[in-house]
Amino acid sequence: MGKRAFLFTGQSAQYAGMGKDLYEKYDLFKKIFDEASDYLKTDLLYICGDSHGLSKTYNAQTVIFTVSYGIYKLFESRNINPDCIAGFSLGEITSLAVSEILSFKNTLDLIKIRGEVMQSACDYTPGLMYSIIGAEDKLVEEICETVSKTSNGYVIAANYNCPGQIAISGETKAVEEAVKIFAEKKIRVIKLNVAGAFHSKIMRYKQNDLINFLKTLNFNLPKTDLYSNITGKKFDFNINQNIKEFMINYIPEQMSNPVRFRAELENMSADGCDLFIEIGAGKTLSGFVKRTCENAKFLNVQDSESFESAIKYI
Repeated sequence: MGKRAFLFTGQSAQYAGMGKDLYEKYDLFKKIFDEASDYLKTDLLYICGDSHGLSKTYNAQTVIFTVSYGIYKLFESRNINPDCIAGFSLGEITSLAVSEILSFKNTLDLIKIRGEVMQSACDYTPGLMYSIIGAEDKLVEEICETVSKTSNGYVIAANYNCPGQIAISGETKAVEEAVKIFAEKKIRVIKLNVAGAFHSKIMRYKQNDLINFLKTLNFNLPKTDLYSNITGKKFDFNINQNIKEFMINYIPEQMSNPVRFRAELENMSADGCDLFIEIGAGKTLSGFVKRTCENAKFLNVQDSESFESAIKYI
């Protein structure tokens, strides 16, 4: 029998109304949502139904995390736990809470300051992200490198999602120049619904604010195998490692480095995972699994219907 992996969604997957039926149907989910709202002094359920509010980085990240964590706790209440976990971008921060590296409330605090730092970076240096569909990694990297050298701008391959899909990120002018080249080559591009150039060096603006905050937190070794966005590999922690020192360095770097999610899926599969359960908004990660892990089974859980279906399947 193979292993079960939980995958946690990232920003841009949010949609108005997410979490509402879970809140109404499950007391445990409602308790978690209300606890987060009280702690942050914010009505998260109201934000869930507000398309305009969800367009703001901090709001979107807080709601996605709380919905994802609430669904995870519902699984836990049914004695269904993962053998390993991974998250995409913000989803990796969710993984820190799920694996108990951080407490739930500390993770809410982290998402708040992380979102504020990211928004400040977006405001200081406007940027864009696009998915590039059907191009080889090397071609995407070469075009980004060429544009960065010739346009007096900055663009990189930022998210390695699955075979044939990479997201680019960078300064507005440079990204638009790269997109123009892809279009000329008849390569499909899709603009991403994000506030700026995530997972690029642009996110290093005001990074010290995040680092100083991280120094105030307590970190624990994870209770579950966890895979890294930066390396694509399983974190190799041991009882003698200074987990706090590692995380103070890792979390800011995770925000400003490419996400190697395809490598994470490949390594999880190689390590014996054959059932991937995407938790949170949308079905993006399930699509990545389908195109990356041959013969793997996958489920998407984002509302009460998909949760109950997953329970029956498992």
